[in-house]
Amino acid sequence: MDTQEVKDILGITNSKHDFYIQTSIPLFIEFIQEYSNNTFTDENGNVVLKGGAKIALAKMIEYNMNKSGQSSRSFGEVSYSYDTDFPQSILKLLQPYLRIKV
Repeated sequence: MDTQEVKDILGITNSKHDFYIQTSIPLFIEFIQEYSNNTFTDENGNVVLKGGAKIALAKMIEYNMNKSGQSSRSFGEVSYSYDTDFPQSILKLLQPYLRIKV
């Protein structure tokens, strides 16, 4: 999966986030592989993500581009809350690819 494919999925038309996307792709592929216990490799050893995993990868990148998962904010006595986990709506896309760990 490359930067342009992620941008196409997310509907990004400018190059403002290209470096971030390019840098994030291998990190999130590794996360997806570990989370699902699935290497997504073909017979030649190349990583080939399936449709739902591609969408999950793009959504993970989009989620991290938005204020680092800030879930709430208040101004009286200044308080911020951050959600450090991906939402279930993103992780649910990986369910068909989960493999049992033994």
